[in-house]
Amino acid sequence: PAGSAHPKTHLWDNGTDASDELIRVMQVRQKALARFGENNIREGRPYSTLEEPLVTTYLMHRYQTEAAAKVLGGLHYTYALRGDGQLITQIASAVEQRKALDALLATLQPAALTLPEPLLRLLPPAAGEFPRTREYFRSRTGLTFDPLAAAESAAGVTLGLILHPERAGRLIQYNARDPRNPGLGEVIDRIVAATWKRPAVEGLAAEVGRTVDSVALHQLMALSLDARASAQVRAIAMQKLEQLRAYASTQKTSTDPGRRAHFQYAEMRIRKLLEDPKPANVPRLPEPPPGMPIGCAN
Repeated sequence: PAGSAHPKTHLWDNGTDASDELIRVMQVRQKALARFGENNIREGRPYSTLEEPLVTTYLMHRYQTEAAAKVLGGLHYTYALRGDGQLITQIASAVEQRKALDALLATLQPAALTLPEPLLRLLPPAAGEFPRTREYFRSRTGLTFDPLAAAESAAGVTLGLILHPERAGRLIQYNARDPRNPGLGEVIDRIVAATWKRPAVEGLAAEVGRTVDSVALHQLMALSLDARASAQVRAIAMQKLEQLRAYASTQKTSTDPGRRAHFQYAEMRIRKLLEDPKPANVPRLPEPPPGMPIGCAN
């Protein structure tokens, strides 16, 4: 499960260290996207079908991301028997957990999620006999390929795992048991620093960054209202939302109109939620395209 505790309970990942392998997979992914183009489809196929292999390439890190996320707030354990000498339980070390968090936050950077312009020029609307399917990215731009929706999907995977209510609860408890472990407040502060407070960039990367910021805000808002979460998880999430609202209010005078609108809208969303904390005010994000094997043919 996405919220499971053992750092080794995940599928479809590789490597002996989940965090190191996520870094390696992101490097492989970067090279794959850099060379991605018309050679990824057969001669005579519509260019629109390039999106099929693009989805799996763009999201090739999703399972290694899940593996690294399970180190954060992780608990090594066995179903030990009295007298058998096995490890019973051991919280993942603070070093392990922060290393995993570093690797996870790197997947949210605009440089990692912005598709190159030459590739975007090769992605027309779907050809008539080759309609879009659930295996494609959702689009908020009608018939055209939406690179921001792709970034939204990838960011949603990472942030949904980090801010899973069960993981958030363990972060609080394990920090209380040993203050050397990262707590939920620290993790949220790191997320905000890697998103809303990252250095400004330009062009499409700036819009990708704002998309990732919005996903981070959405997931934090969702956590603050999640009935599965403990009262303290929700309390800390609400506290961090108020801190983010205060920060956003200081950015509304930016000379960049896009950045100014971004922060004004964020402040409005947070204020509305704090005044009327209802789940209906936090609609679900679109699901990413399915990827895990869902069956096999005989």
